[in-house]
Amino acid sequence: MRIVKLVTFFAVWGLLFVAAIVVRLWIVLWRPRNGWRIVAEMTRRFVAMLMTIVGIRITVQGDLELLDVEGAVIAANHMGYLDGFVLGSLFPVIFITKGEVRRWPVIGLWTKLCGTIYIDRQRKGKITMAVEEIVDRLDQKANILIFPEGTSTNGEHLLPFQTAPFAAPLRAHAPVLPLTITYRRIDGESVSEKNRDKVYWYGDMDFMPHFWGVLGLKRVEVAVRIHTPIATAQFKNNSLSRRQLSLACHNAIAGGLAQERQHARAPRTSN
Repeated sequence: MRIVKLVTFFAVWGLLFVAAIVVRLWIVLWRPRNGWRIVAEMTRRFVAMLMTIVGIRITVQGDLELLDVEGAVIAANHMGYLDGFVLGSLFPVIFITKGEVRRWPVIGLWTKLCGTIYIDRQRKGKITMAVEEIVDRLDQKANILIFPEGTSTNGEHLLPFQTAPFAAPLRAHAPVLPLTITYRRIDGESVSEKNRDKVYWYGDMDFMPHFWGVLGLKRVEVAVRIHTPIATAQFKNNSLSRRQLSLACHNAIAGGLAQERQHARAPRTSN
């Protein structure tokens, strides 16, 4: 079954690669007004197919009309690479990733075609350029997906948020949409300290052995809680406002995690 999943996964991924090339060429030639929005929507459709292949089932809580949000910065807690797939299958988004991914064989080209923005945290001068790229994509009604913790974790604690990513929505006057993502069950068993590493990817874990393990899972159940969007018009474009905006976003996501823990502790009833 893993081999079948792997072959199907890379077949769909290959189609996305070709589609990304065609769409980018079309955008270069015809220059549509919201080109990056078109790229983000194309990516969403293919990523949704990949989620079906892997066996991830998503429950969405909150205002479902916000799934059609445009030109927003979407912020979520982060437990590993599956988070990007989960949220990328729900929302048309442009991804942000670390700068070295640009130089990876094949994957680097694919992420570039999909409009990914690269952040080089070691060279702070490059952050300003990244913010400008984010603003450009927001102006074209594309959503930007960020994980403001700056790294993935084992989910036990929500790390303090970095403030730099919040400069872009302030400049673009774009809303920030906080999301809480929670992995509930793996092959029918509640996610716990014993089995969470089957889907969480953090620290110094190797990617390929972990991904091979994910392909061996039959079903992963995930909950995504959509919180009230945070308007940025009330904030000024300065460091204090970035801290205030990041804190408001952090509080919303932390509240969602608290609600999810209460849900997990609630006794199950049968009819």
